[in-house]
Amino acid sequence: MSESSRTQKIFRTISFISQLVVKRMQKIILESIPEGNIIDIGGGGEGIIAQIGRERVTAIDKHQSEIDEAKHKSPESTWVLADAKDLDYSNDHFDNATSFFSIMYMSNEDKKEVFKEVHRVLKPHGEFWVWDSSISKEKGVFLIKIKAILPNKKAVKTAYGVSSKKQTISTTKEILENSGFNVEVVINKKNWFFLKAKK
Repeated sequence: MSESSRTQKIFRTISFISQLVVKRMQKIILESIPEGNIIDIGGGGEGIIAQIGRERVTAIDKHQSEIDEAKHKSPESTWVLADAKDLDYSNDHFDNATSFFSIMYMSNEDKKEVFKEVHRVLKPHGEFWVWDSSISKEKGVFLIKIKAILPNKKAVKTAYGVSSKKQTISTTKEILENSGFNVEVVINKKNWFFLKAKK
């Protein structure tokens, strides 16, 4: 590699790092998840919800690699390769639903479709619990590091990253409400939020 190529590579690396938005480790204590059978949207990867709910959880992910990574952490859970915009379940099938740092990977248009599908497959009065990031940077890469404390006190460290975009708690709440949900609990932290919505 020539000196000029090496210099260009270094500048590209520095440019990329300067655009990377890294939030310090966020500690999230998961004291509980919803009761009954749960559909977990984007449940692959670390499989946080599946690790807690075990056989009660049907984890949906559209990436087989994410399912493969998570399956051994909770083999009792049901793992389904599917797009949450088109769920192959009847109306009123699940008691409750969750999404743990998954909607940050969706456009607002996709969220509208996913939330409507979640609403459809939930039983009357079913709850949808959503944990996710507040993202305000429009350039570079957004990365949030999480230390999730499960009910059994196990600590799971992980990170979630996307190309920077705008995602706010108010927009997410609005999309939930427009999908038929009533948002009953709103917790807004500096870099992440939690919403509990009811059908």
